[in-house]
Amino acid sequence: MEQTVEQSKTGRDLTSGSIMGNVLYMGVPSMLGFAAMVVYQLTDMFWVAKIGTEAVAAVTLFGSFAWVLSSINAMVGSGSVAVISRRYGEKDLGGTRNAIEQTLVLKFLIGLPVGIIGFFTIRHVLGIMTGEQPLVELGTAYGQILMAGLPFMFTSYTVYTALRCIGDAPKAMTIMFFSTGLNMILDPLFIIKFGLGVEGAAIATVISSVCAVVVGLGILKFGRSHARIRFRGFGFDPGVMWQIMKIGFPPFLESLARSVAFWLIAIFVASYGTTILASYGICLRIIEFGIVFAVGLELGASAIVGQNMGAGKPGRAAATARNAALLALVIAVGLSVAEAVFAESIMGLFGKSREVQTIGAGVLRFFVVGQPFVATAIALSAAFYGSGNTWPPTITGLLTAWVIWIPASAISVYVLKLPPRAMWVIMIFQHIVYLGMLLIWFRMGRWKEREV
Repeated sequence: MEQTVEQSKTGRDLTSGSIMGNVLYMGVPSMLGFAAMVVYQLTDMFWVAKIGTEAVAAVTLFGSFAWVLSSINAMVGSGSVAVISRRYGEKDLGGTRNAIEQTLVLKFLIGLPVGIIGFFTIRHVLGIMTGEQPLVELGTAYGQILMAGLPFMFTSYTVYTALRCIGDAPKAMTIMFFSTGLNMILDPLFIIKFGLGVEGAAIATVISSVCAVVVGLGILKFGRSHARIRFRGFGFDPGVMWQIMKIGFPPFLESLARSVAFWLIAIFVASYGTTILASYGICLRIIEFGIVFAVGLELGASAIVGQNMGAGKPGRAAATARNAALLALVIAVGLSVAEAVFAESIMGLFGKSREVQTIGAGVLRFFVVGQPFVATAIALSAAFYGSGNTWPPTITGLLTAWVIWIPASAISVYVLKLPPRAMWVIMIFQHIVYLGMLLIWFRMGRWKEREV
């Protein structure tokens, strides 16, 4: 007889009890874990900034390119959330374990060719993005190392996802803390002490990702995990793999479209010069910290939504998404106010150039206006990703990015030749429209009808 969730002594029933309590139980560890990762990214930028403005600009350019390649991660990742959490909500522990195993294999096998493609194309792509050869060389040196470690970076996210989907968010947080802490220790050693510059930052990231995968697999296999994976007797399950990829295809499409959009935006911003580009890159990292709490809430709430849908409780699933969105909004507003008030001091941490600090503070004050809208939309998306009805955020993302954001920004830069702040206003506007459209989809309620 197949083992069920009731037989797992360490499980937490997310289909009953306080809805907000469950959101906090799953969301807080996820928020803290991802906050730690963003703190690392900010620390990484802090040490890279010690090298100079060109290094920061180069890392920013590569980041835009990496978003495009890593979009494939969203396909497997988003699909796995719905499948793993549904099986767990149905109290099918064997099905849960199988879904985790298939996801781990998929992530590594997909990350391998994507990393190879990125390794050999990055120099050409960066050359298209900017005519400044020093930026191309720095970005290539940094990016090729990360591309070599991409299979492990992809797989590490599956470890976190699997633990959250089986109601074990605290373990996922612990591994994220470990990986992030290791990364922060290695960064100054490789970048400054060993004099490896941007390459040192990339090496530190790859080492930390590999360690996260090793520790995570150990916990899933030997720890007090709710669904222990197998190293022996594992078999490929094409049906589950196809189900994961089918559900994850819309998020992949949206992620790819938005990644290409960010890539184009980086090209637009680069036309204003290295200083503006560096300021833009730093502000993006700061805003990532501002919305990481919403990402954590969405990831935790998605697992709760999936479990409740599996248990036949769509009303609790909807209430979970609403609570997560409200909490994300409150947090984002508070952070936006703080970031706006202390903009100069915050920017002062990330650059030796006084010009970057001054210009960046102005950019940051524009960015924080859109932050609450982005955060609320991200958390609300838990309803769609947890239920497996992933088309609404995809359609919304495609429309706002490619009907509003990119065309308006291109016209602003190349036709009207407006200053950079016009691009920031356009960005804020498309965030507002995105949230509005997503709310309409949510209130229609058709996402509750999706079968997985």
